[in-house]
Parts: sequence; C-alpha cells; structure tokens
Amino acid sequence: MASKATPTYVQAAAPHAKGTKGRHAKGPISASSVAVASGEGFTKSPPPLPQVVHRFFASRTTFEPHPEALKIAAHFPDIAASVLREANCSLRLSFTCTVNDKGSVSLLGTDLHTPASAYTPYFAPLTTRLNKAFPVGNSPWGLFKPAPNETQLLILSIPLAFLPSDDGQLFPSLY
Repeated sequence: MASKATPTYVQAAAPHAKGTKGRHAKGPISASSVAVASGEGFTKSPPPLPQVVHRFFASRTTFEPHPEALKIAAHFPDIAASVLREANCSLRLSFTCTVNDKGSVSLLGTDLHTPASAYTPYFAPLTTRLNKAFPVGNSPWGLFKPAPNETQLLILSIPLAFLPSDDGQLFPSLY
C-alpha cells in the first residue's frame, strides 16, 4: 500500500495543479495551511524579554564620572565577550555598553531571550577584567549584578507646592 505523499507548497498553492481536477481554488493557500495539512506545526518562539531583564551593571564605590567613559562604552563589550569565551560560556557573546554620569557600567545582552541572570556565574571575572582594563584608583567597580526589574513604581502628579520642604517628610507624605 503506497503512502500518500505530502504536497509541496507549490503543488498545493497552484490553482490548476495536478490533482485539483474539478476543484476551483478559492484564493491563495498560505504556507501555514499547507503545513497544517501536512501535519507539521509551527511553534511560536517565546516573546522577547523586556530590555531591563537582560541588563546588568557594575557601579563604583564612589559615584563620580569616569574620564574614559566613551572608551569604556566602545571597548568593554569586546572585552566582556573575550572573558566569556575564555570561560567557555555557551551564551551569546554580544553586548552593548553604556557608562552613566555616576560612573556605572551597564552591559545589555543583545539576545532578547537570555536574561542577565544567566550570566551570573561570570560576574566576578567580568568585574576583575573591567577593573584591570580601566583602573580607577581608589574607587573600583563593584561586582556586576542584574538590573533591578521587580520594582513597582508609582508616579504621582502632585504639584510642588504641596510637597513638604523637608526631604525626610517626603516618604511619609506620599505614603
């Protein structure tokens, strides 16, 4: 007994293809309907993670700008990739880097499906290499850590005239 051959997309989509005798095509047939007819299913990939979930950073012990911030932002992604390659890391080795005005270095993994927590075993070597490549004297960078992403923020539209003049009373006022 011969098994029924699965039609190709071209065969299934052609309105007058062999085997369509007497049937009229009602419109173009999509690739997904051919796949469903042939028993193949398309699996959707999971949605990408929010950007904050694949970001990690290292801050300095004293918050001050670094004089070579642009150089760090340009070169540290390559340095980080070489550290991970040396450690036989199987994760994606592609990053973007920013240095803020307080001197903190942030790495953002470009793989939208890999969280920063996956790089946790490599945070110590990354911090060591950052401190060696861009020494900062008595204000070294602390250990890398994932960006906080579980904080719920509430933004209030309160006129400044109603805010307390003493910053210590701000939280109790808002609470």
